[in-house]
Amino acid sequence: MASMQRLARRGQGVLLARGQLGGFAKGLHFSDAPGGANTLNGDVAWVVGGAGPIGRGIARGLLKAGATVIVSSNSEARLQQLRRDLGDPSELLTIQGTMRPAGAADLVKRAMDMTNSKLNHVVAHSGVRWWGATPAKTGGDCEDASSAVKDCEDALASSKGRDCEDALASKGSGLEQDPAQFAEHATLLPVLHFTAAKLLLPHLQGTPGASYTLVTGGAGADNVIDAQVNAYGVRGLATALRSQHLDSTVRVSEVRVNLKINRPARERATNPRSRPLTADLGEMCAGLAACRFSESGILHKVDTMEDVGRLWARYPCPAVVDGLPVLWHWEQA
Repeated sequence: MASMQRLARRGQGVLLARGQLGGFAKGLHFSDAPGGANTLNGDVAWVVGGAGPIGRGIARGLLKAGATVIVSSNSEARLQQLRRDLGDPSELLTIQGTMRPAGAADLVKRAMDMTNSKLNHVVAHSGVRWWGATPAKTGGDCEDASSAVKDCEDALASSKGRDCEDALASKGSGLEQDPAQFAEHATLLPVLHFTAAKLLLPHLQGTPGASYTLVTGGAGADNVIDAQVNAYGVRGLATALRSQHLDSTVRVSEVRVNLKINRPARERATNPRSRPLTADLGEMCAGLAACRFSESGILHKVDTMEDVGRLWARYPCPAVVDGLPVLWHWEQA
């Protein structure tokens, strides 16, 4: 095991957890957790977009259920912050890289080298900030929000409490873009998720109990053209993938969230929650992954808080790891 970690550390940009890969040492097994749900002990799960607020909640839920969790980002600083936010768990594997087409194949290869080609679950969410500067201009990546901070702060300076999407929308309708700009901006998320599915689904084929969950949304600013086209593009991709995998050995499902999850910083400060919605969503996704006998192709709609409670109860998250932080660094007093 130590030799495996040393080899992984030699890979460029790889940030490994300080602990051992306990799931691999124990071997794959499905034990019963309270409530009758299988745990994710011994399973490896990849969270696409795991370095942001929504992804952190999903990673937390999978870790709680016992999985070893892979999270990637182009930003080493964001990966380090993620580790601190989650209490530096030994089963969290962070790897620097991008799921955009130019670097995705290399990223997946390095990650699979880390896990001896083991992958059981993928949770890919579309709650990524569309307004980040493009990689061609900054070297950044739309998988994380680090490239968006300056644009967002500039827009918020005169926004009087609006969130980033609303503030940026006030700078223009979107029609001021030329068609080439629109084509680039409006396809960032669908292309990223298409690439992730193309590269990761083959690693799940033939794996007992494997699952691929797409978390989609669309509750952002209705008047932001790029945001809406990106959101609905990922929804269309999710719908097609669900239909294509009805009889697959991989359970492909979609959780469509029409609630505002990532609230603006000012709203969080004035109206804090003791438990953010991202935590419930993360445990729901972990429960779906652990439910080995759920059908493929299912669409789970989350339109109200009652829907959250219903799905959270129907797909309980196995409680294997206790004490994982619920609040992130910007929410803590």
